[in-house]
Formats: sequence, structure tokens, C-alpha cells
Amino acid sequence: MNWRESRLLNPKLIPDSLWDTENAILLLPPSLVKAYVTLIKRHDLQGLADSRDSKNPPTGGLTQEKTDEHFAQAFDGSVARAQLALLDPKCHAELSSNAYIRSLAGNKLSLTDAPCGAGAAAFSFLANIAELRAKGVLPRQPLDVCLIGAELSAPARVYAQSLLEELCIELEKQAIFVEAEFISWDVTEQLSNTDVIKKMICASVTHPRRLLIVANFNGLLERDRKKKLAEPQFNELFRHASGKNSVALWIEPDMNRATSNGGLFHWLRANIKNVWSKFIQETSDSNEPILTSTAEFQLPLTLSETATVRLALMPLSLGRTK
Repeated sequence: MNWRESRLLNPKLIPDSLWDTENAILLLPPSLVKAYVTLIKRHDLQGLADSRDSKNPPTGGLTQEKTDEHFAQAFDGSVARAQLALLDPKCHAELSSNAYIRSLAGNKLSLTDAPCGAGAAAFSFLANIAELRAKGVLPRQPLDVCLIGAELSAPARVYAQSLLEELCIELEKQAIFVEAEFISWDVTEQLSNTDVIKKMICASVTHPRRLLIVANFNGLLERDRKKKLAEPQFNELFRHASGKNSVALWIEPDMNRATSNGGLFHWLRANIKNVWSKFIQETSDSNEPILTSTAEFQLPLTLSETATVRLALMPLSLGRTK
């Protein structure tokens, strides 16, 4: 059996509402695009979105101004990056795609997105699954999700809650039911991390399947040099997230700060090997521990234009070995 036959989501079955095969362009899930456009209009952010500069992308921040800038100019790219990891239309991470599809297929799921920002990664996964169900690609089995969005920026958490309110009706049409809580999380602070872990433990009692998404953390950990401060909290986060039916992924833009020797993923691999080996392992589709992919995606606010999304992905198994 070759890998194409073993995939849960054959790339040939990805609907044209998500992937333009002829032009190799990602299309963001219609339900999420609708919700996003609604919020952009509600908060009068179209002008800010139109001023995006691909050579100088926003990094986000704790203020309303920084959050607005990131939401208007970079949220769509974060959605596309998570979508590329899930759908894998270019077949760069097929076994990883299987793990995420399996987690989201049905039943009860505890989904932790940390840091969640405005919810790009989690909502991308859920909205893509909803669209695959709507097009008859995946079965429409009830999926009850307990979503924990952990994020330091209060304005970003407000955007995440508002997006979910716009999105939930379309998700529920496809038997995806989400209960969410967006809480403050400072990865460099022990007590803040403990609050997130408590929420994860409580959620896993009723929602035994667990999926942990860590996305777009490169700026804080690398640029702001917070890895050493954050390391003890990641130790606890991964340890408490581990167990049966637990998977995780770490998503970053494919740039040198993340993928080079001495970069973020190099640090992550070293910790997996030397510190976290009892409860976390790398899972890869090849001999390369870091999976990468690139695609163009249609801009949701300017449908005639596209932008490039670059993905660096480290899939992780949280099954305990001891």
C-alpha cells in the first residue's frame, strides 16, 4: 500500500472551496472568511488591512493598536499556515495530516491552542473540518470540542471570542459543537501556566481525546529571547498534556529563526531528546524532523490577490513511554 492509499484525506478529494488544484492556491474556509470579514467591517479595520506590507509583517502585541494591526494584516496568513498543515495538499506531511484529521473526526476533543492569538490555528482546523463535512469528504459525526485558548493579549482574546460567536452557527450545521474559554497565559510565568494546565486537566475528564496546538511563538521565544524563561512552563504543559490519544503540533513560519541550527525547533528537539523524552516524541513522515511546505493563498479581503504562506511544522506524539 502506498502512502496515497493510506491517507485519511486524499489530496484529490480536497474540495475546490479549499484548494484550487489547477493554480495551487489555498482558499480559506468560507465560514471563517465570512466571520473574519464581519469583524473587519465591525471594527473598521479595512484601511489597516489595505496597508499591509509583506516585507514588514506585524508581530502583534498586548495593546489594542498592535492587536488590530496583526488581526487586519496577519490573521489570514496564520489561518492559511494551519490549513496547510491540516490539508497538506502538496503531500509534504501526510502522516501528520492523518493524526490531526483523526483527532477532529468526531467524539469528544479537548483542544488547547496556546498561544491562541485571535484563534487562527484552532478556528482554521475546525472550519476546514466543517467544510470537508459540508462537501461530503468527511463523515458528519458529532464532534464536541472543549476549546481552551491561552493568550496574554486581552484584545486578541476578545477577537477570538467574537470570531467564535460568528463561526459557531456554521460549525453546528456540520455537527461540530464548541465550548470555549479564552484565558490569560504568560508562558514565562509559573502561576499563569498552572491556570492553563488546570483547565486542560478538567477538560480532559469529559473530553478524552487531546490536541495541543502551539503556533507562531517564534517572535517571543527567539526575537525576545524568552526561551530559557519559558522552558519550565513548557515542561509542565507537555507533561500534563501527555497521555493516551494525545497529539500535538508546533507550527511556525518557515524562517531561519525557527528552522536553522540553533533556532527554535533545534531547541525544541534538544529538549525532547534530553528532558521530555518520557512523555513526548517527534513523529515525522520522513527522516527530516522539521516538515516544511509553501503555498499561495487567496486574501480573504481582496479576493483577486494572493500571498505566500510558509509552513514549518514539528508534529509531536504525547503518548507516554514510561
